[in-house]
Amino acid sequence: MSFTLFQILNGLIIATLLYIVASGFTLIFGLMRIVNLAHGAMYLLGGYVAYFVTTRLSQ
Repeated sequence: MSFTLFQILNGLIIATLLYIVASGFTLIFGLMRIVNLAHGAMYLLGGYVAYFVTTRLSQ
């Protein structure tokens, strides 16, 4: 796979993840009128879990 195609796919994946987080913020704020930052914490927790799994599986 070429480097350019790989970078395009990485950009699309990151954009999709950011869209999901932003739409969650918008939905919660739009319905409850309260700023809830738990989505960011779950996003960060998912990153830690993914890092832990990939480092354990690559050994």
